[in-house]
Amino acid sequence: MTFRTSIVRAVAITLFATGLAATAQAGAIRSAVSGVINAGGPGFGTLTETFNQSGLSAGYTSGVTDFDTYIATTPTHTRTFAGFEWFSNSNTTTAMVTYDLGAVFTIDAFALWNEEGAGIGLLNLLYSSDNVTYVSLLSGLMPTDNLNVSNYAADVFSFGAVSMRYMRLDMSGCPQALLVTHRGCAIGEVAFREGQANAIPEPASLALVGAALGLMGLVRRRAIKRA
Repeated sequence: MTFRTSIVRAVAITLFATGLAATAQAGAIRSAVSGVINAGGPGFGTLTETFNQSGLSAGYTSGVTDFDTYIATTPTHTRTFAGFEWFSNSNTTTAMVTYDLGAVFTIDAFALWNEEGAGIGLLNLLYSSDNVTYVSLLSGLMPTDNLNVSNYAADVFSFGAVSMRYMRLDMSGCPQALLVTHRGCAIGEVAFREGQANAIPEPASLALVGAALGLMGLVRRRAIKRA
């Protein structure tokens, strides 16, 4: 192998690895960009406070930070209400909210920091790509009844990857039983995990991979010609 051929091969391998790395988006944590209260509101606090990371002990970069790695550090949510949590109207046992991811993504897990002073007793998750037709995703979930004595960690609910833009939380059985401070439903924070099917290569990444394959083919043709 000549020196020039070695250089070309090295460049090809570097381009190929860079292109593959650029396509690896699956598994990232993603936050909602907005949300609406469908029932049980307006309540107390704002729904924005449940997806803007304001109450979390550690932040993340939406669409970039690895979901599993982040959750493994056990980020907790503050017990403080003002500016960090949302509560439904007083003396309500049910509520419903819908989160908008801003675009259609493939999602395969949902993280919920279940507020510790009221929380959600029973949770159904539904999803939609158009905010018109909703499909049941998970039903009968029972989030952790966090004690109102310390900051609280997330529950993670996994499911088969689905394409969605909107996720609806249908809440009932509120408040939970332990150390209740509010007669209603409440949410601390939510987040989503992008599934493997969402790892669609960007055009620039595909160009890098294509260039690498082209260089590798050139190296091979020269080797055959010399032989």
